[in-house]
Amino acid sequence: MIELYYAAPSIFGRKVLAVLNEKNLDYTIKSIAWGDNEKEEYLKLNPNAEVPVMTDDGEVIYESTAMIEYLNDEYPEPALMPEASIERARVRMIDDFCDLHFYKSLIKCVLAKMDGKEITEEMITAISADIERLDTYLGKQEFIAGKYSLADCAVMAGLASVEQFGLAGKVGVSSKLKAYWDRLKRKPGYKGASLFEVKETVAS
Repeated sequence: MIELYYAAPSIFGRKVLAVLNEKNLDYTIKSIAWGDNEKEEYLKLNPNAEVPVMTDDGEVIYESTAMIEYLNDEYPEPALMPEASIERARVRMIDDFCDLHFYKSLIKCVLAKMDGKEITEEMITAISADIERLDTYLGKQEFIAGKYSLADCAVMAGLASVEQFGLAGKVGVSSKLKAYWDRLKRKPGYKGASLFEVKETVAS
């Protein structure tokens, strides 16, 4: 049984949830509060004190990218990584962009909201630049790296956050990117990508 230790609204956690849902896997969410990730019990699972952590039949996996690649390897259907090495590299580059840049911009908004502050123009400008990069990656393709992949699962967690913050009309979403976004919303993974609140431990 897969268990995901998730503190809402962790964007990295929602990236993993997107893949779990896309794979139609049975899993249980172990809902934790922020702060629990720094407690001894949690640190035994993830010494980096980061959210999320996943266990699968007792095996512990942390770091969201390692987790989604594990899921794709261990549960190969539907395949979410292309066969060609260069195409796989593109998927990883986009996932890395999300982790290190797009998510970083969005987390600043999360922290502002948690502190009761407004999202600033500076934050919106940063997200707009990230959206422009996504538009460039998309090009004329149906999905962000060509075929539907882990990269799209990473992107959808970010785009769900943009919508949650009410910023979709403020960050320069082109008609082309909007059409892509609409395609993502029809994917099973979007349910996990947009899971911003967990009131109790739940199963898929």
